[in-house]
Amino acid sequence: MKVLVTGANGFIGSTLVKKLLKEGFSVRCLVHRSDHRLKNLPVEFFRGSILDNALLKKATQGVDLVYHLAGRATDWGKREAFFRSNSDGTRKIVNSSIENGVRRLVFSSSLAVHKFTGHVDSDETTPTDQEKYAYGASKAAAEKIVNYANASGKIETVIVRPGVVVFGPEDTTAFVHMAPMLERGRWGHVAGGRSLLCYSYVDNLVSGMLLAGTHAKAAGETFILTDDLRLNWKQLISAVISAFGVKEGSFSAPASLARAAGIAMESIFMALGVKTPPPITDYRTALVSRDFHFSCDKAKKILGYSPHVGFEEGLAATIRWWKEFKRKSNGR
Repeated sequence: MKVLVTGANGFIGSTLVKKLLKEGFSVRCLVHRSDHRLKNLPVEFFRGSILDNALLKKATQGVDLVYHLAGRATDWGKREAFFRSNSDGTRKIVNSSIENGVRRLVFSSSLAVHKFTGHVDSDETTPTDQEKYAYGASKAAAEKIVNYANASGKIETVIVRPGVVVFGPEDTTAFVHMAPMLERGRWGHVAGGRSLLCYSYVDNLVSGMLLAGTHAKAAGETFILTDDLRLNWKQLISAVISAFGVKEGSFSAPASLARAAGIAMESIFMALGVKTPPPITDYRTALVSRDFHFSCDKAKKILGYSPHVGFEEGLAATIRWWKEFKRKSNGR
């Protein structure tokens, strides 16, 4: 089976590519710029933008299965940029896939399609009602495009939603920014870190994505792929600090103060025209101020999904990678 992975050089995308190769798939990789995570792998490269129709037409020719991971994954930027990348890009890859007779497309979405109103063991039936935050709203719009394509009968589609926290080796998305504080035992919690979250270890996540792409009963479905844990932010951060072997010195701010600070910081950065994200944002403080926990029971029942890497094992592997990454970055 020939597989195309868009966003293949990303943290999750590159882990998925390696998993697919290990399972014997022939893999094509669509990358925008760098391919450093894919060096020396036996893959075929297509380079360019997810918005390039001609490129997508070539990349999907002769392909049986598409994993669409490319998109804008941040909480900072202009709203139209999110919709252009996440919604318009999804429409283009769906259309190219249909035109070239691709059998199935798996779309990597986000739990941010839901409002941050408090969730405990919520599931795939929860409304995709995010409107305020551009990242989640653009992903919700993309999900509609994917579901419409499946309903047309021209292609099978599957939507997967990873945990809001995804750790693992090569994580230069989140962990690489968190680690410098955590290895000193420091972290700033909101409301004591009591809010629940959804966590995915990357190897477990891509195993679930493989099932989403190959399982006969996955067609037309949406699956939440987490590590089936009930952790709050305090427990997660304390576990990471403990794994670093340092004494914890975390602090906490009331939710109301944190929310106000996030909004104020965004306003300042916008007024100054700063392109880099502020240290705290409205999105991030809203996310951690209330429970945001979803169940992966549907994936377990239909796909036979089962996280095979335990929490402590995955955390240890992530920290080993970080230490080596830091050593190489410092030239030592």
